[in-house]
Amino acid sequence: MAQPAVSQSEGDHSEPDRPTRSIPSPRERWPYAAVALASIAVFYMMWQPWMQATGWDGSATVTAFGKMRRTSRHLNLWSQTAPPGVRISSMWALLAAAAVVVVVAAAYHALRHGSDIAGAITAVAATAQAIFVMLNAYDLDKKIPSVQGALGMTNELGPQLGLIAGALRGKGGYPWPGQEVTLNTAGLTNWAFAAIAVALAAAAVAVSWAWRSGLRKIVLAAIGHM
Repeated sequence: MAQPAVSQSEGDHSEPDRPTRSIPSPRERWPYAAVALASIAVFYMMWQPWMQATGWDGSATVTAFGKMRRTSRHLNLWSQTAPPGVRISSMWALLAAAAVVVVVAAAYHALRHGSDIAGAITAVAATAQAIFVMLNAYDLDKKIPSVQGALGMTNELGPQLGLIAGALRGKGGYPWPGQEVTLNTAGLTNWAFAAIAVALAAAAVAVSWAWRSGLRKIVLAAIGHM
């Protein structure tokens, strides 16, 4: 007897191909390496002078961590009261340094394994890093008058004697009334502005790349579970 024809679909239990998630190669994930290098550059620039000030009694430079390096003319050497000191907080600098560590670690993980979570952490940490760097520069900018005050003179006779002694030794002229005296201005240095620019660029690259790589899906999934 003739066997009934078996349809081709009968006995075919193969499932349709499912789309697989393609993981970009390390060469395609170069923005994470750029963000990590930029963060390391920001950390290096934080140790450079971010603010400079000049007063009658010398000059001073201050790093992002609040470390001050000062030169003095010792005009207040014979004064009984010293000019007011200055206290500079390093909180924002420490937070920025911590963000640098997170950025580098997360960017390395995203570069090595192509993890969307690591890419999202890189974007968030790079954004926090940029915010902390800007707040650090803003805090130092507010401290400029205090630093200049620490480089000033008291109203006693001692500083006047110091100016006269310096003029007699040829280390400067005495500021007679009506005489024009030029002092260097105080402000943030190019290191501070460069660190802000690099931190902002790193944050922009990290956020844009993480968004197109997987951050968008993570955000939409989080919103959907609310």
